[in-house]
Amino acid sequence: MENVIEKQAVDFVNIVENRLDLAAINPRNGPQFSPNLHRFLRNRGKAWANTCRVFRDADNVLWIGSLDYGWLHGARLMGVLCHGTLERVMAHVPSIGFRGDLQEITSFWADYMRIGRCALDPEHQKSFVGDETRWAVSDDGHHRSCLWCGNAHQKLETWVEQVQHERWAAL
Repeated sequence: MENVIEKQAVDFVNIVENRLDLAAINPRNGPQFSPNLHRFLRNRGKAWANTCRVFRDADNVLWIGSLDYGWLHGARLMGVLCHGTLERVMAHVPSIGFRGDLQEITSFWADYMRIGRCALDPEHQKSFVGDETRWAVSDDGHHRSCLWCGNAHQKLETWVEQVQHERWAAL
């Protein structure tokens, strides 16, 4: 039994922190930071928040947690953003809870601390709670720029589609 305890203590000592500064991603610092993610990390505890990682699976789904012999102890990141502390952290069996090998996104926390939720959506195609603060729209209403990261600039495209409808009607 002593060997097991010693090994667990050594493994715990060797865990590398993720360099996440929880105070830096407080939503009070700006709307680019998710209130749900901040609350989720804070409620999980400092040790968990300081060691959790973000991974991508073969289906391009993002996960937050830690790996232990191939098992992911964590949750879907989008679930955390949507449900906050209600999202459950579980042990996910390899190839059942997620598809394919998980790839750690090593720059995720540095990117998130710098540009907030834009780190999750660099193409700026998703909508988030609080999206109304994300964009500055030009005076002519045809262009917008991301206020959260400053990296995205979009133009409004307008087109007309011709649609033909058919249906059966009573005589």
